[in-house]
Amino acid sequence: MRKIAQFAVALVVPLLGLTGCVASEPEAPVTDARIAGSLQELFQMALDTLNPSEVERVALENAIVSGRIDPADYEAAHVRYVQCMVQQGYQPSFRKTGEGVYIMLPFFLVEDQDALDTADIGCSRDNMAITSLYHIQQSNPDLLSDQRLVAIQCLKKGGYVDVGYTVDNFDRDRGEGGDTTFPFDVYADGPNDCLYGAGYAYFRMGEE
Repeated sequence: MRKIAQFAVALVVPLLGLTGCVASEPEAPVTDARIAGSLQELFQMALDTLNPSEVERVALENAIVSGRIDPADYEAAHVRYVQCMVQQGYQPSFRKTGEGVYIMLPFFLVEDQDALDTADIGCSRDNMAITSLYHIQQSNPDLLSDQRLVAIQCLKKGGYVDVGYTVDNFDRDRGEGGDTTFPFDVYADGPNDCLYGAGYAYFRMGEE
């Protein structure tokens, strides 16, 4: 399994000081706190804090004015990442969610995991601000801090759980060590998109 919601762990939490984007413990209290007051506020925080590359700076400045990251800027960042990885000798594969977010599928049978991680980090460096913030924009438009609520909101919208499904249900069904009891197939594209968008990655072994 690839690192869960790498965008949140590597970008949003440590650099912007935001909480709730990484996996919550089952006993964590439910909160309706927000990671920012608006997308524009979040974009400004990134611009002020992350020292983005010039191309990302321009995209963020435009997003602050328009209120949204342009999909074209996200696609360009994705292409830059893929081209960089190919230059490093890797051919990443992806699936695209209904919200237009690329899910990078895991590499299996990699001989040198450290080399892969180094390439991934290096190729992400000048693209992560846009890709990460676009992920939040598309998957968590309400900017909820509690990612369990992000997942549940999406799952309810898609009809994968009933309207009475709660955080307690989610914590119970998520289980530990991959032993889930969700009332849906976590690998099916729809619910998988919801889970990934909230920071929970589930991949079948050997899925490429």
